[in-house]
Order: sequence, then C-alpha cells, then structure tokens
Amino acid sequence: MMRMKTQIILAGVGGQGVLFSSRIFSELGLKLGLEVTGAETHGMSQRGGSVVAHIKIGGYQSPIVREGTADILYSLDENEAYKNLHFLRQGGLCFVNMTDGGRFDKNIRDHLKKKDITFHAFDASGTAMELGSVRAANICLVGFSVGTGLVPFTYDDLKDVLQSISRKPDLEHNLKIFDTGVDLGKKQ
Repeated sequence: MMRMKTQIILAGVGGQGVLFSSRIFSELGLKLGLEVTGAETHGMSQRGGSVVAHIKIGGYQSPIVREGTADILYSLDENEAYKNLHFLRQGGLCFVNMTDGGRFDKNIRDHLKKKDITFHAFDASGTAMELGSVRAANICLVGFSVGTGLVPFTYDDLKDVLQSISRKPDLEHNLKIFDTGVDLGKKQ
C-alpha cells in the first residue's frame, strides 16, 4: 500500500468538471487503500458560479483544507486561481487552466516566488477543444500535472481510475485527452 498524505484544492466555475475531478482523486485514494475525506462548496454552479472541492488523501481528521496547507491547487479558471492561492502551503504546486501564466499580476508572481510555489499555466481548455471536447479540460489538466512528474500520483493509477469512473460513451475520449495532457506535461 502506498503511503501518501496529500491535500488538494480543485477550483473552477459551474460546468467545468470540478466535481468529476474530485471524484477522480477520491477514487484514486480508495484504489490505493488510503483514507479519503473531502468537501465541496458550490456557488451558483449552474450559472457559472464558483465551485471548490477539498480532497484529503491519507488519514486526515477534517475534510476542509485550511489556508496555507494545500499541497496542490488545480484551477480550471484563472479567476478562481486568484481566489484560492491562499490555500497553498509553502512549496506547493499550482496548475491553472490558462493560456499564459505571464498574465498573472506582478504581485501574484512575487507571492508565488516568496512562497516557493511551483506554478504551471496550461491551456487545458484549448487542448481539449482541439481534441473535440472543451468539457474535458479538467481531465487534460490532471493529465498535464502527471506528465510534469511533480505530483505524487502515477499515470497508471489515474488511468485505471478514469477507466473505472468514465461513462462508457466518454471513456475513449477521456483517455485520449488525459494522454494528450500527460504528453504535453512531459514537455514542460
């Protein structure tokens, strides 16, 4: 059994797949035989409001990630990244669905540097759209993170989870988008 303790924040707006992404990581923890706790907050999710999921893998007491303690932030929306950066711990990882990380305000870039946060901007929406499904940007961003080699999850474990939770009509497409994200992450 793998020993892992990881706190993840998944952020986006309604319709971007935050809840499906939280299911990916919850199922991953269970697959690895680890305790999983989590919580989700929904704004006006059906109208594009904020949606944030907290996932803890590996024996935590509370489902809510406290400010300054998250290991990884996945943001499917640039504005949601700004709103949720405060969750990241010193030395954390940040993956944001955006075309150009240089657009971040200088104060934000200085904050990331001061906190030694590794930041990756990746156009997951554009990549998923090129592959025929902008709705799968969440899967593409997760794949990208795996490709960088910085996250404590393996390609094989996440692929197995995707195979088990994807709806049959979506499976082949989800795997293609995940693999494309992985390949692009390896180039970083």
